[in-house]
Amino acid sequence: MRTLCFEQAPPPRLWRAIPRMEPLRSILAAAVARWREAAPLGKAGVLAGGGLFAGLVVALVVLAATGSFADAGNDGDLVATPPTSATPEGSGTPDGATGTPRPTRTPRATPTPTPTPTPDPGPPTVRNLGTFTRDYGEPPGASFARIRIPLLGVDAGVAAHTVGAGQPMTAPVGPNDVAWYELSPAWPGMGGRPGEGGNAIFSGHVDYAAFVPYAGVRYSGKGIFGDLDLLSPGDVIEVVYNGQVLRYGVVWKRQMSAAGSNWAEIWSSNVGADSITVFTCGGDFDFTNLTYDDRVVIRAERL
Repeated sequence: MRTLCFEQAPPPRLWRAIPRMEPLRSILAAAVARWREAAPLGKAGVLAGGGLFAGLVVALVVLAATGSFADAGNDGDLVATPPTSATPEGSGTPDGATGTPRPTRTPRATPTPTPTPTPDPGPPTVRNLGTFTRDYGEPPGASFARIRIPLLGVDAGVAAHTVGAGQPMTAPVGPNDVAWYELSPAWPGMGGRPGEGGNAIFSGHVDYAAFVPYAGVRYSGKGIFGDLDLLSPGDVIEVVYNGQVLRYGVVWKRQMSAAGSNWAEIWSSNVGADSITVFTCGGDFDFTNLTYDDRVVIRAERL
């Protein structure tokens, strides 16, 4: 099958043209005459003449089949020429009478596939709060106090968060962080310090699913106050502050709307006894604002 598109000369002949028919007739006529001369010799002569005629015919056939007759000029003499050997197609020799070599296809380099970068797996994810605390400790600054809830197995460091005028109450920085909010003097009549007759406000996460900067890992699981809603009146909460262990007993538990409640009343320092208020998230999760609709609030008074 031809794969090249340029013009080529016709293929070479295997032998030259067969001679003109006129000399061939002369040869045959001479052979017949000799056969007739031999005919009167009788039976033996007939056999001899027939053998001669047969030999001439065979010779002519062999010459025609194996060789060719070339003209030795215009005189009609014939010269046998050996056959030209055929060149097998596709041997790489020049193609046709022009001697133009066949161009070969240039091999195409196989493109080297671009290495696929290995996806960065990112920081590891820790899913157990105890494992996280054991391996990465508590957040820096969690030295204001400690809070313990024996029924829930909580024992966590507390960091102080000062809330300025017009500022929100900032969230704890990790899954095992507990925040204490310093509301005064920007918010007079609210909050207080533990053991000083006011209303100390504490918060912690119910769960946590994010990168923890101080630990350098992701955490996904229950937060330090994940079981806060299990507390009931009478359960004990301890606060270690200024070298003292202050014990408080739960007096009530409420689930309140985060947006529609009177939080000034909850944070008020106008309480009848030295108190603490501990809260965390609760209710349904709002996927639009990425927060919970409610808050679980525990009020406890000094025992």
